[in-house]
Amino acid sequence: MSSAPKDVEAQKSSPGGPNRTSVNPKNPPKRKISIAEEADIQSTGRFMPPAAVRCFIETPFRVRNPTTKESVSEATAWAMDAAARGPLNQAGSFIGAAVLRSATKESILNGTGRVYGLRPGSLLTMASVITGLICAVTMPLVGAIVDHTRYRKHVGLVTALVVCVITGVQTTISEETWFPILLLEVVGGFSLIAHMTASMAYLPDLSEYEDELAHYTSRFNITQYCFQICYVGFITAIGYGIKANTVKTAQLAAGTACGLSTIYLGYAWMFLFRKREALSKVPEGENLVNTGFKQIFKTARLIFSKYRALKWFMIALLWSPEAGAGVVLSIAVTFLTVEIKLTGIQIGVINITLLMGTIPGSAFSKWIMTKLNPLVSFRISLFYMACCVGLTSGVLTGPERKNWSYLMAFLWGLAYGWVYPCQRVMQCTLIPKGQNNEIMGFFSFCAQILGWLPALLFSIMVEKGVSMRWGMSLVAVFLLLAIFFTYFIGNYDAAVAQVAREDELAEPVEMNGDNFLDESSGKDDEAGVEVAPAESAR
Repeated sequence: MSSAPKDVEAQKSSPGGPNRTSVNPKNPPKRKISIAEEADIQSTGRFMPPAAVRCFIETPFRVRNPTTKESVSEATAWAMDAAARGPLNQAGSFIGAAVLRSATKESILNGTGRVYGLRPGSLLTMASVITGLICAVTMPLVGAIVDHTRYRKHVGLVTALVVCVITGVQTTISEETWFPILLLEVVGGFSLIAHMTASMAYLPDLSEYEDELAHYTSRFNITQYCFQICYVGFITAIGYGIKANTVKTAQLAAGTACGLSTIYLGYAWMFLFRKREALSKVPEGENLVNTGFKQIFKTARLIFSKYRALKWFMIALLWSPEAGAGVVLSIAVTFLTVEIKLTGIQIGVINITLLMGTIPGSAFSKWIMTKLNPLVSFRISLFYMACCVGLTSGVLTGPERKNWSYLMAFLWGLAYGWVYPCQRVMQCTLIPKGQNNEIMGFFSFCAQILGWLPALLFSIMVEKGVSMRWGMSLVAVFLLLAIFFTYFIGNYDAAVAQVAREDELAEPVEMNGDNFLDESSGKDDEAGVEVAPAESAR
């Protein structure tokens, strides 16, 4: 992404609709306008809901830029999207617990201790393995659609719809339907990862500056976790009030998640995220499939030959807690349900406790990134998370120690709230601005390459009769490997300076309103209006 360096006076005088970003007179005179801010300025605002509806839905998710003190529509959309994904992820833990309970009961009734050839404790993790492998194979195609077509926004909208529909269908979970519901988890997991590929493409557009990105990512995390706390608290309270068993709790969780996520994902992707033109055309004689894989190879070669810090950060991410499709979640839910014997309601309380920890964790992450730097903060947070995993494996030795689960959950929450803002800021600041989408797509691909491995190893250990406590410790081993590779990154400030120098040398790209198409601008599209891409090609 390379934008023309416009000063704030240019921004102040730019024409725009009701979504234009005004400027605080205290801003520095040469502040560059981000692509998201430019999109607001150029928007006509014709395709928007009434002001009262906007105020009611958007206000809890608005995140002000720390420099301009103004909110940006796509920052609001990102916060709303992140919050809406929360109930979908949390519903997975309730559904997973119900699947494990139902499968365990069936394995006892059939007298074999197995279902479909597997121990019940292997089911969720094997589903994560399958999801991860599918994502690793198909993410280059999804990335090619996001970059080489004008359908980035459509990918986000359609995948959001698919996930919401699948979650709605999962309200039918029972002791008879648990296996088809588990298969739907695989499809839903893939759709959610594809959705993240589209939403992550918008993240670097929010700002050109590290401190602003740190502010945004920290606030997004806090908003997401607060929303999840309200959701899990509601499910847990209702489930406890009606004395619901694990299956009934899962049904309630799926139905509520479907309703909330449909509203907020639909609003964000219909009204707030802007369209983007194709960043580049598919080369002549090629198609989206082979273009995606060739681009992955090309991007990898570029990173490994030119950007040392980015190369080792990518390698570290292969072992990070975010790698894979819900791998850590599937391992944790399996351990707590099968080994510690927690019920669906107790899993809900665990989730609330964990989410409560993420809020101070996110705030601490923002503070320590400003005191040190994102790399040092990321490294320390990974070590802290590894310690939490090891402590959990050592303390939770059986059902009689289940009360310790709540303390462990809070400590894990601090870790999650700390790790992810650091990782997001590094993702944005180590990428050359002219290659944001190219490399962000590569991030999504890297997250799936080995993300399935911990779940596979956990499943193998369970099938061999090894204690799940040892399986849990695998997560700590992967975290320590991630820390090890971060030491090859080198000096973080030097790496950021290299990116800044290349950004200054890049030829400015003049942006115009056609780059950020309103939904109502279809007539111009049909008329064949030629638009200049706002970002460089992946």
